[in-house]
Amino acid sequence: MRQKGDVYIDISRTKKLSLRLSEKEYKRIERQAKSCGLTKSAYVRQLIVGYEPKESPPADYFAMTRELKEIGNNLNQIVFVANATGLIDEAAYYENVIRLRDSLRRIEQTVTCTSYDS
Repeated sequence: MRQKGDVYIDISRTKKLSLRLSEKEYKRIERQAKSCGLTKSAYVRQLIVGYEPKESPPADYFAMTRELKEIGNNLNQIVFVANATGLIDEAAYYENVIRLRDSLRRIEQTVTCTSYDS
């Protein structure tokens, strides 16, 4: 037995289970497994042990989060200088606020345009 997170996985699989599904049920499992980056078997096994697999993030998720971290770092540096000197670079601050809003809007559009059909 091997642990993956909070789930124990038995790697000595000797039993086979066969079942019949409707076309709709089969397509749903196939679609959900693919959206999680799993095979159908791995997806069903995770459901059996009580773990509900999560969908893989959109392809540009990591680029978006990296951009948000950069913007946050820029804003943090501006605030640090403002606290130290009593002055704030308003142009740099508002430029980063606008970048942050635009990034958040793109993320929201990406997430809300994703299809979650049942």
